[in-house]
Amino acid sequence: MKAKRTKDFNNYKMDNRVYQLRRKVIDMIYEVKNEIKSLPRIDVRIGEHKCNRILAVAALKQCTVWVTEDAINQGEDRLRNTVYHELVHAVTGFGHDESCPLMESKANHVLNKQECMEALKKYIK
Repeated sequence: MKAKRTKDFNNYKMDNRVYQLRRKVIDMIYEVKNEIKSLPRIDVRIGEHKCNRILAVAALKQCTVWVTEDAINQGEDRLRNTVYHELVHAVTGFGHDESCPLMESKANHVLNKQECMEALKKYIK
């Protein structure tokens, strides 16, 4: 069963504004789906994390991601890095990898679209 809630994350109630935020994340997931046809359906929740430094979380191997409004407002490349990172967790259950700029525990690098996709394909085939 897919998780609807996670500890320390408050889901926003769905309205037009939240739908538009969620749409940005879903569009990034479709970028991946266009490259990796076997990508499962991903549930997306928008809200806020109790720790304002955390941009997103995922339920490992449960195909659910929670993304903060702050992550969405940081721009397309940063959002893509965040979404792709959480997709790896949500689909594979893989943890952090400090040797990979996409999967490091702290976002020290911002990869462009092509770099993100190449890094993601190392984990999701």
